[in-house]
Amino acid sequence: MFLPLHGQDARFTIVLDAGHGGHDPGAQSSTAREKDINLAVTLDLGSIIEQNMKDVKVVYTRKTDRYLTLQERANIVNEHHADLFICIHTNASPSSSAFGAETFTLGLAKTKANLDVAMRENSVILLEENYRTKYKGFDPNSVDSYIMFEFMQDKYIDKSVEFSSTIQKEFVNYCQRSDRGVRQAGFWVLHRSACPSVLVELGFISNPAEERYLTSEQGQKELATAVYRAVVDYKRSHDKRSGRQIASSQKTEQPDKMDTPKQKEVQPVIALAQQKPAIDTIKQTKIGTPPVTTLEQTQPITQKRSAQTPVFKVQLFATNKHLKPTAAEFKGVENTECFVENGLNKYTVGAETEYSKIEIIRRMVATKFPQAFIIAFIGDKKISPKEALKIIK
Repeated sequence: MFLPLHGQDARFTIVLDAGHGGHDPGAQSSTAREKDINLAVTLDLGSIIEQNMKDVKVVYTRKTDRYLTLQERANIVNEHHADLFICIHTNASPSSSAFGAETFTLGLAKTKANLDVAMRENSVILLEENYRTKYKGFDPNSVDSYIMFEFMQDKYIDKSVEFSSTIQKEFVNYCQRSDRGVRQAGFWVLHRSACPSVLVELGFISNPAEERYLTSEQGQKELATAVYRAVVDYKRSHDKRSGRQIASSQKTEQPDKMDTPKQKEVQPVIALAQQKPAIDTIKQTKIGTPPVTTLEQTQPITQKRSAQTPVFKVQLFATNKHLKPTAAEFKGVENTECFVENGLNKYTVGAETEYSKIEIIRRMVATKFPQAFIIAFIGDKKISPKEALKIIK
């Protein structure tokens, strides 16, 4: 198949991936299959984008009930030089009471629940012959295989998290769905895709009420529209950062709601035992709040130590807004720092020369910032934690 060279079509390109397909049904209930829900929502989403965003090119990994490997899906993303990759999936749980929508970015699974989702979605690898060779020894059922994601500093992570947060906001505000938050886990298809990428879990097919919503035409259109509205916001930010003229893409109006049972509370995130200490513990680490500077100008706490001593920090989130230390976005976490990189304000907490200590801080804040991850500096230079650990050794 001939694909145009990058530059022949300068439009913003979005690749939409309906998870599973063909002989891989995904999660199933007594009356529904995940692959069908994923495809219906993906086609609705693509149609809405194509109708309302004329400056956007939509590419589908599949538009019919066919099977693709995870690597084939990632190849489509990279061959089309995508600006954004959206994987649509449907969740399942042994418990019929689990409910809510969540969006994943690439990273280390910080809870067993996140790891379980990644293992389930990656397990399609097992349907392929010689999967160990094709996927470089990666075993989707082995916890050890997921260690590779701990030190993987995806250069698209900030934009992925930004987009994921917007999707979750739209699920809550537009669809009135329960918010399970933005999470991280080791998804192979996201790992192999060279652009900001997210994997959306629309809801639980194992929950009878959510199953009715997920399989209904109105429910599918609402979910697709919520993701579309997040795409509009993301592309506006992208165009602004790129200095491009911002296209006038209209968001759709609030839909008439289906008569579906309301859940009484948001499904809680399953946390590690180490995440239980109160956030006040972090307040004892006196870091201070220096003024916002560029990354090149940043003088982390490393200046008080050897110039060659790596310092680890926990990055909470990135935003284009400059926040006061008391801003609600910090959710009560004090003594945050900020540096600017790629046009985004990146907020951190903690400053430790020992990885084990910064990991404790990360686990403490994970209950409020599940997407938080560890970064490292040497002097004013940002390096990967993997590089920092090599220097320490």
